[in-house]
Amino acid sequence: MYTGRLRHRVIIQENTTTSLGGGERSNSWTTSATVWANVRVFKYFENYDNTKEQQENYYEVTMRNRTLSNSNRLLYKSKILHIEGVADITEREKMLKVTCREEVGN
Repeated sequence: MYTGRLRHRVIIQENTTTSLGGGERSNSWTTSATVWANVRVFKYFENYDNTKEQQENYYEVTMRNRTLSNSNRLLYKSKILHIEGVADITEREKMLKVTCREEVGN
């Protein structure tokens, strides 16, 4: 993939646990990096049940190689993207394809 196609800014966040004292813990998201990526929607799904509407969008994010796992998440514009899978698309540890899910609605 040519560098010019990595035109979207994506923030990578990690889930961190902080001790509050007295045995209590708090989970929060901290930014670990801001990177250039190519982001595209590849699947859109709506699910209707008796009480509410739920919509899920699936994204494919291509970026330079780095350490990512399902415990990370990505921020793209105002969207929170939960990582579903990470694959080395070149098999030479140069580019990653990250499959993400965005939940919209409750």
